[in-house]
Amino acid sequence: MFHTANWNLCVIGIIYLIPSATAYTREIVNDKPPLQERPPWLQTCKRSNPNENKCFRQLFEGCFPALAAGIPEIGVKSFEPLNIDQVSVSKGSGNLVLSGGFQNLVIRGPSNATVRRASLDLARRQLNFELELPRLRIRAKYNLKGNILLLPLVGSGDVAMALKNVHTAVYTKISLHNETVTGDEIIHIDEMKVNFQVGAMRIHLKNLFNGNEILAASINAFLNQNGNEVIAELRPDLELGLADIFHGLWNNVFSKMPTKLWLL
Repeated sequence: MFHTANWNLCVIGIIYLIPSATAYTREIVNDKPPLQERPPWLQTCKRSNPNENKCFRQLFEGCFPALAAGIPEIGVKSFEPLNIDQVSVSKGSGNLVLSGGFQNLVIRGPSNATVRRASLDLARRQLNFELELPRLRIRAKYNLKGNILLLPLVGSGDVAMALKNVHTAVYTKISLHNETVTGDEIIHIDEMKVNFQVGAMRIHLKNLFNGNEILAASINAFLNQNGNEVIAELRPDLELGLADIFHGLWNNVFSKMPTKLWLL
């Protein structure tokens, strides 16, 4: 018997990508120069112990307002809303068989994140953090075909999703590089792993079955009542997909923030 339970879903929601564990495809090409003067929103920490008195956590969280607005002078686009051009869906076994994808995703709420934990260990080449977000709202276009728990799902159109109480843990392996133009030292994320939990989810797919409202209502109700069974099938791929996207986003940010400005 299917029932509503704690949901397992990612910060971005319906990011159904299937890259390999180390093949990151979302690197961002950015020819803007890195910062040369420390902006007011960028705090400083001791290089010898960046985590002293939770310094790095406060530094990391202090960047969020600037990231939400965007920093055009260094080529960092706004994180609020977060825009993603396209994600793909490919799951062909078990209780879930789906193909297709989502386009023009607009995600609102990332800038409201609270940093519960963040640590930087240069000796061990680790940069890890945990975020909590009270609510994410997602709008996109979809094109899907397949079966969910033996029920058919076919359609294309608009999709809306709301996620509540999102908790995401991100673990990375980093290295230190010299920026190609200025030679300044920057942090580069080499590997990323993402774990996530979501407290609740609501989703609505429009124009299912070519506009058959009766079938569409049944599928949407089923998805909202049995979401954790569906997500259980997708979770490994969701976490890889989120790592793929965030890997590029965060490398773009760190490539424009030389360590000389914030590790003293």
